[in-house]
Amino acid sequence: MTASFLRKYKATDLSRQEVEALLGDPTGYYYSDTNPAYFVGPRTVTSVHGDGYLWVFDADKSTDRIRRVFFVPNVK
Repeated sequence: MTASFLRKYKATDLSRQEVEALLGDPTGYYYSDTNPAYFVGPRTVTSVHGDGYLWVFDADKSTDRIRRVFFVPNVK
């Protein structure tokens, strides 16, 4: 899911609303409701945010544009 999405879309060209329209309601939380976040991958991976990798779309709070995309914890 993540690889095909990132091949098809340049996340930093999208807004928070566009990400949510494409991926649905966020399934995780990353410090603010303005950052869409989704749990992906195996549940055997854990972090302070929950089970699975948290796929985070860091959005600029004033423009709602995505600034960067990353995983917590980092994918090795």
